[in-house]
Amino acid sequence: MPYRPPRYGVVLEFAGWAVLAATWLYVLISYEHLPYIIPTHFNAAGQADAYGAKSAIIMLPVISTVIFTVITLVNFLPRMLSLKDTLSPLEAGRKYGGIIQLLRALKLIMALAFGYLAFRTIQQAKGDPSGLGRWFLPVFIALTIIPIVIFIAGWLRKR
Repeated sequence: MPYRPPRYGVVLEFAGWAVLAATWLYVLISYEHLPYIIPTHFNAAGQADAYGAKSAIIMLPVISTVIFTVITLVNFLPRMLSLKDTLSPLEAGRKYGGIIQLLRALKLIMALAFGYLAFRTIQQAKGDPSGLGRWFLPVFIALTIIPIVIFIAGWLRKR
């Protein structure tokens, strides 16, 4: 019986695409109403510390799309990853499936982070002084590391 990835993988994939599309939509709808100068960088405390042209807001969904696309392409090429040739087809399927689920989770996290950055940048440009919030950076780092740690722990546990 071939390995079948869990259903939550489809949910992760769909959610990632939905967040990416929503980010693009929000940025494009908001663009016309932005002032000419907007925040372009935030410090570790989440406060804007650099400003530039409003066209810079387009870079957030562009970067998110590039990251999302690259990770999606890697999903289609899991055999590029070096796994031992001694794995049974079922075990290899499980390992590759785990890698694909990890990549899907990371894609969603990146899409959410860039979507939040775009949202907060636009809100600040419209006069909301709250910035990203001091918890953005630690939460983003934690959300990026936790799935990797869970994946590695699961991989080591099943050895």
